[in-house]
Amino acid sequence: MHQLRALGISTEAEGIYLDLIARGALDEADLAQRHGADLAEPLRELAAIGLIERSDDKILPQPPHLALEAVAQRRTTEAQLARESASLLADLWTAGIGQQTYVELLPSAESARAMLNHVQVDAQQQVRAMTVGNLASPNHQIVDGLFDALSRGVSYEVIYGTRVLQDLEALRKVQQCVDAGEQARVFPQVPLNLTVVDDRWALVSARATVGGIVNTAAMVVHHSPFLTGLIGVFDALWRVSVPITGGTENTEAIGAPALETKRLLTYLSAGLTDESIAREFGVSERTVARRISRLQEILGAQTRFQLGVQASRQNWL
Repeated sequence: MHQLRALGISTEAEGIYLDLIARGALDEADLAQRHGADLAEPLRELAAIGLIERSDDKILPQPPHLALEAVAQRRTTEAQLARESASLLADLWTAGIGQQTYVELLPSAESARAMLNHVQVDAQQQVRAMTVGNLASPNHQIVDGLFDALSRGVSYEVIYGTRVLQDLEALRKVQQCVDAGEQARVFPQVPLNLTVVDDRWALVSARATVGGIVNTAAMVVHHSPFLTGLIGVFDALWRVSVPITGGTENTEAIGAPALETKRLLTYLSAGLTDESIAREFGVSERTVARRISRLQEILGAQTRFQLGVQASRQNWL
């Protein structure tokens, strides 16, 4: 039997109480002989919850029902007091330390979009961003206020995932941004959506589809080691990403590729298929594949993404 163990009563104290129930009142000498000489602590435990009383030299067992009902009532009161204290302390936490937290969770995709539009107004010097893209949406939009921010001198560095640029209309809009002064690059697997404003704060968002339902999580990260880490992630991807050039360049410097070749490299970096590229150029897929193979030979690239990297190193992009 271990019924009293749940109340924090030791095995020794429980054994003494059960012995007293079976034998009735016993003096301490008898108990010491039966349970050992050190009875002080076990007897104190039993007396504290009203299971024994002393009468002269005798130890008398007390009915358990009333004693344990009193224990239950006392602990119920303590539990209620703990809940009330937790609620009060939580309010104090929110009013004090909680306000100093550097992460704010945003409740919806709409609030994340509103915060993204706020970036262009709040930015003073620099915006660094990377975007996964959403091909499920047919409406490819340029973020509100981007051109105004560029015109007042805000620097933009943006890494696009290949998913964004596999749609030709989206690619054209990216090139509009590049023509306006945005520095754009492409990377095959952008892990999340990130926008860093002047190294002061960042908007982070991610999207997942579960059971056909799209779930979006977003948060704002203020100045903190976390923000520093996010900036480090961006900088690392920026170094290995491939530049996207605008559609208006027409330089024919010695050693530089023709405009058509630069367009081809841009489309490859964006992850477009041979079929899409052929449609843009008005040629066959075989012609596109032959041009790509030739460029790989010239630049010593084994894969198409390596081709983009090599072209960037040669200042072809």
